[in-house]
Amino acid sequence: MSKVKRILSVIMAMVMVLAMSVPTFAATTPTANDTAKGTVQNVEKAATVTAYQITKAQYDGGFIGYVKTDNKLAIADVLAPTSDEVTAIAKQIASGAVTLKSKTMTGAAVADDVKYTDFTADLNAGYWLVIVSGTVDEVYNPMLVGVYYSANGSDNTMTSNPVNADSNWTLETSNAYAKSTTPSIKKEIVGGETAKGNDVAIGDTVNFKITTAIPSYSKQYDTVTVAISDTMSAGLTLDKNSIKINGADISADMIEKVETTDHGFTLTVKSDYAKENGGMELVVTYSATVNDQATVNFDPNTNKATLSYTTNPKGDVKTTDSKTYTYTFSIGAALSAATQGYTEKVNQIIKVDEKGNVISKVEEKSQEPDEKVVEVLKGATFTLTNTKTRKVYTAESGEDGGLTFNGLDQGTYTLVETAAPEGFTIDKTEHTVVIAATYNEDGTLNTYTITIDGKNTSTYTATYDKEGKVTTIATTTTVTEIKNTKLSALPSTGGIGTTIFTIGGCAIMIVAAGLFFATRRKTQK
Repeated sequence: MSKVKRILSVIMAMVMVLAMSVPTFAATTPTANDTAKGTVQNVEKAATVTAYQITKAQYDGGFIGYVKTDNKLAIADVLAPTSDEVTAIAKQIASGAVTLKSKTMTGAAVADDVKYTDFTADLNAGYWLVIVSGTVDEVYNPMLVGVYYSANGSDNTMTSNPVNADSNWTLETSNAYAKSTTPSIKKEIVGGETAKGNDVAIGDTVNFKITTAIPSYSKQYDTVTVAISDTMSAGLTLDKNSIKINGADISADMIEKVETTDHGFTLTVKSDYAKENGGMELVVTYSATVNDQATVNFDPNTNKATLSYTTNPKGDVKTTDSKTYTYTFSIGAALSAATQGYTEKVNQIIKVDEKGNVISKVEEKSQEPDEKVVEVLKGATFTLTNTKTRKVYTAESGEDGGLTFNGLDQGTYTLVETAAPEGFTIDKTEHTVVIAATYNEDGTLNTYTITIDGKNTSTYTATYDKEGKVTTIATTTTVTEIKNTKLSALPSTGGIGTTIFTIGGCAIMIVAAGLFFATRRKTQK
């Protein structure tokens, strides 16, 4: 008997499980309140996803079919809207020509490092047109989510077959998988130390290249924005006549508007051209000259390219950008801008007197009673010549005895004094100066080194934060001294031999004069 009870218990459990698997709406009459969970997969979690109902179910003692939700909607077959019809409806929604029942779909929670998620909403029977908007990076095409009644024995497709309490029905959904494209833009330096970072001298020309592609837009998009802009810092001057697209001059068939300034430009692609040429690569090339407003050392002369593009039929516009860094070096200037807190100078070369005393503008009190304060030595003129380009830079020692050369490229230079301060002789020694630099992957300057005469080396290394700003600069510095000798310290002209000869000559003249006068006296006697 107990065995029979156990068997009956198992059978009852199976019946309960099977009962739980019976569709929720079985043995009930379909109504306008019926809903099912509609899902759109693979959407950026920061997006706003909205579903608009374009067809709905009709009821009369049960489900009897589908109709349009608004007579303004052009749908020939409510069971199968075409892509052209969906395109037209998306435009109507974007323009406000129709006001449809809508629901905001909710994104599933995901980890911080996960970009995409699924969005869901409880939707009534019918077709829902889903539009993705908000803060997104990608271009999304409108999608359809279908919610439909499926009776026992029917296939999983939307039909208008009547469904009632005797139909053993369920409410099914045809979910959507979001298809999107991610527009991008890449900015490069042509012929630089790296594609993202380089160094040049003031007056040099830098060649740039922007690579991007026109986003692919479906027919749902009426008017789209696609624009390429470039913004340079004050130290770069645009050559307005150098702009080319895919190796040719700017075409009026492609570009609707061209705007240029001394430090940048904007190229706006025609809307119709963009829609007809989705996926087309655009390569923009141009050049700029480094001017005397260029910042030096760890302060870069930046160049940012930006792509602006429409992300949805509503007309929302998103931007993405890419930046390059152009540097020029200075000897004797601040390591970085005062606004970033770095005012230490790169004083690699200083003037000293013949005793090797460093000359300083600030007169500090002597700690020793017999210690002398050395006067400022300024006014020495030097030339710094690039051994490759032969470009010559000139500097004069300042109040602190230091030299400042601005706008230098990395490379090898020859330093020579051409004029000494008043009262001093020229030091004719030629000094070899080498500037070398390394770059981070993003193009920012990592380190640069100044070596003088192969032994005195100063190295500067920067640390950056996430925003690309310099946080610290580590320095290892040595000083190169160039001595001048006072004229009063030089030996007398002619040397000791001339002095002895002169003294001897005078003595002979004195003896001769004495003999002359003595002989004259004898004659008179």
